[in-house]
Amino acid sequence: MGAEGQTRSAETVLSSPELWPEVLELPCHLYVELEVAHFTVRDLLDLHADSVVDTQRREGANVPVKVNGVMVGWAEFDVIEDRLSVRLTEML
Repeated sequence: MGAEGQTRSAETVLSSPELWPEVLELPCHLYVELEVAHFTVRDLLDLHADSVVDTQRREGANVPVKVNGVMVGWAEFDVIEDRLSVRLTEML
């Protein structure tokens, strides 16, 4: 129940930064997990700028998103200009 005696939805609480002043500046780690079959340590060491890794995932497939190790939703990879980006598609 809110201060006014009203129930707040999770969406309202999460989208209202004024309700979170103590934690807004806390650091967090965002992870997007993507499995790559048959990827070796040698492949990792051979990566360089502009490397392309075949993930064998179809375009637009959702990947899990974690914040500080906790699953928070799903995202898909996107390309904006010359940068790889992650677009959140669903929050848990």
